[in-house]
Order: sequence, then C-alpha cells, then structure tokens
Amino acid sequence: MNYALILSGGSGTRLWPLSRRARPKHLISLAGEVPLLEQTLDRLGEIIPPEQRFLITIPEQAPIVRDLARGRAAGIIIEPLGRNNLFPMALSTRFLFDRDPDARIAFLPSDHHILKPGNLLSALECAFDVAGEGYVVTLGIHTRHPEPNYGHIMRGDKIEGFESSGLEVCSVNTFREKPPMDLAEEYHSSDDWFWNGGIFIFSASAMLGLIEEIQPELFDMINELAPILSKEDPGLDHPVIDWEAVEEINEAYRTLPRKLQTSIDYALIEKCSKVATIPVEMGWNDLGGFAALSNLLEPDDSANSVGPGPDESETRVLMPGTAGTTVFPGRRCVVCLDCEDMIVVDTPDALLVLPRSSSGKVREVVDLIRQQGWLELL
Repeated sequence: MNYALILSGGSGTRLWPLSRRARPKHLISLAGEVPLLEQTLDRLGEIIPPEQRFLITIPEQAPIVRDLARGRAAGIIIEPLGRNNLFPMALSTRFLFDRDPDARIAFLPSDHHILKPGNLLSALECAFDVAGEGYVVTLGIHTRHPEPNYGHIMRGDKIEGFESSGLEVCSVNTFREKPPMDLAEEYHSSDDWFWNGGIFIFSASAMLGLIEEIQPELFDMINELAPILSKEDPGLDHPVIDWEAVEEINEAYRTLPRKLQTSIDYALIEKCSKVATIPVEMGWNDLGGFAALSNLLEPDDSANSVGPGPDESETRVLMPGTAGTTVFPGRRCVVCLDCEDMIVVDTPDALLVLPRSSSGKVREVVDLIRQQGWLELL
C-alpha cells in the first residue's frame, strides 16, 4: 500500500516573526489561506487515504498538529526533540515496514505551497510505480529563476517502462546543494537541471536496504528499537505515537551521534546508485522567505501588496510614494512613505523591516536573537 510520512516539526525561521517554533509556518494561515499542513493533507486525496498517513512533529507543536490532522491521519509521531530528518525517517520507515513489508512511502514536507495539486498526484502515482522497482524517486521542479538557496538535480537517461503515466522518468546524474549564483544561472538556462523539492518516494524495503548499505550504524540502531516501534498500533481514533514518553527512543534521540543528525539527502540519497527523478510542473513554492511568500499576494498597480491581518481583522496600511513593497500587517497602522522594494512584518512583540533582496538573511537574524538570549521571541 501507499503511505505518507509528512514532516510537520520545522520552525520556519526564514519567516520569523510570523513563524515561531511553537507555531511555525505550516501551522498558521499565510496569505489568507488555510494552514499549509491542512493543505498538504487535503491534496493527497485517495492516492494516500487518511488511514495511511503519518505525521512527524515535536512536542511544542503536537497539540496543534493533532487538532489539524484529526480524522485526516492515522498516526502523529511526536519526536523527543528535533534531530533533522534522517533519524525519524529511518525509524518511521522501519515502523511501517513491520506493519506492511510492501509499503511504498512518500516522504514529504508539510510547509510547501502547490498551485496544481492534480499534477502532484499524477507524479506521485507514477513515482509509487517507479519505487516498486527499487528506485528512490525525487520530484524535479522546473526552475523559474536562478536560485542559489535551493538544491538542484541533474537528470540523466530516460528510464523505460513508465510511458503510460504520460510523465518522463529519468535517472539522476548529479545532486548539487545550494550552488553559487553563477552555477545557478547556468542550471536555470539548461533543460537538464531542476530544483530538488525535497519530496522523496521509495519502498520501505529498498530504503532499509539503502540504510544498511550506506549507514550501517543507523541500521543497527533502528533494528534494536524495532520491537518497541512495533508495539504501537495507532489509528484515526487514537493517532498519537509519543516517542518522547518511550524511554529507549528518548535516550536514542538524546545520544544520537552528530553524524546522524543530518538530512536524508546528504546521508543517503546523494550516495544512492538507483535514484530516479520525475520532472513535474505543479506550481511549487517552498515559501522559504518573505519574497517567496509575497508572490502569493495580489499586487496593485505599483507592485505593492498587503497580507491578511491577524484573525482576518481589518488592516490599516498606507503606502504613499511606495513601490514594490509588501506589508504583513498586525493590529497597528502601518505607513510606508516613499519606500521601494521593501518588506515590513508587524507582530505584537516584534517588527521586521528589510529590503526584499535580504529576504534570505532572516534566518541569520533568528540566530542573533538566540545569541542575545531573547528566547521568548523564538
């Protein structure tokens, strides 16, 4: 059967101060829409029905995740603490394998915006077939502009046998994580390079074999924990799987070697010899910064835009002499006078003002706030 493992525990630091650790971007309404996690669950449809969906989150976010996912997911896995995505993916894959040795899994984020969900579903349907042949599949996103902050993949030869899907299936020649701008421009001008959207599809058995081959220490760890994992029997009526409360799993998280506190991209996928990609145009946006988020808003004749107010309250924003500026308002009146290409984010306890071109640096601001010890702002 087809399953989904949905990452729902990130902090969304590039959208601070709208996104906070306890209520990050996938759990709040952005640009006037329902929370991204809710969108992610709704778009999966019957390809991955609710009883075959599992969410991975952290204690601070678990109550909201549980409420949003009620009746839409069979399991809500609460990690003791964040350790990147390799370890929870490996544990969850072993958990699903023990329930269903033929499980095919879509491992995907909960915080991406997709304008064409039908195209995503078509790609997933094809990807599950490809994964059934032992491949790890990644969905390739057509580049829209040079982007040095995204991972890239270069497609190789066409893989035969999946023509009935109407989609192209290719091997992956090269992964390149966050290339410099000159290479990003070169990749954008090529028909063979795509953004890596972070959506992976694989069979549980193939992934466990890959872990055994490339990360044997991790393989031994999940085998030792397998008897404990198999005791869980979640469902739509009782979906919570609290790993924080399980002494052995909690201890494994807290003593996890630093080399295993990494992503599946670095630890496994880039080292795998049997990786396929399916290029797909699905209106993908990872909302990785305010510049990307502002693209969801309708601009006026001066290319200015205003996000929704808190709790859909009336906003008071004036922008005389201003162009190319986006305001995410709070409850106060915001006036931008003679501004150009700026972003303003107003919240009750923090105000962020930056040039649009600096959107990718917001994560550095979060690091500075942490260094100052102002943890209540995070």
